[in-house]
Amino acid sequence: MIQQLVDSAVIVAAVQARTKDAALKELLQAAQDSGAFPKKSLVTLARRLAERETLGSTGIGNGVAVPHVKGDDVKALSLVLGRSKAGLEWHAIDGRPAQILFLLAAPTDAAEGHLRCLRWISGLARSGDFRRFCLEAPTAAAIRDLLHEMTPST
Repeated sequence: MIQQLVDSAVIVAAVQARTKDAALKELLQAAQDSGAFPKKSLVTLARRLAERETLGSTGIGNGVAVPHVKGDDVKALSLVLGRSKAGLEWHAIDGRPAQILFLLAAPTDAAEGHLRCLRWISGLARSGDFRRFCLEAPTAAAIRDLLHEMTPST
């Protein structure tokens, strides 16, 4: 399952946004452009992401944020990895700006798969090697290759 998620992941190697809200919209737009959900769902999912952030920041520390959302119009688990070398204020628990952004969108009924992906992403976030190589990767293809290297074989 995670292998398929990585295969279909959208990589935004240079996030253009300068704020958290703008970055969320940019990543959602990238997911929508990839066909993860219909255009009409973009506004609803953006609102849900914003609501999720008010409950507590998805900035988990070490320069990583993991915004995630579920929706009835989301066809399958979808991942967008965004990279902001300058970093974005995300109100992370350690106060550091977020440079690596994992946007996970899931169908409403995909709770088990959603949690499995969040655990995998959490492991990546704890890996100093992953974070360093992700920030140093020269292209989106190199970032995808790194994700493949860090994907469990099962």
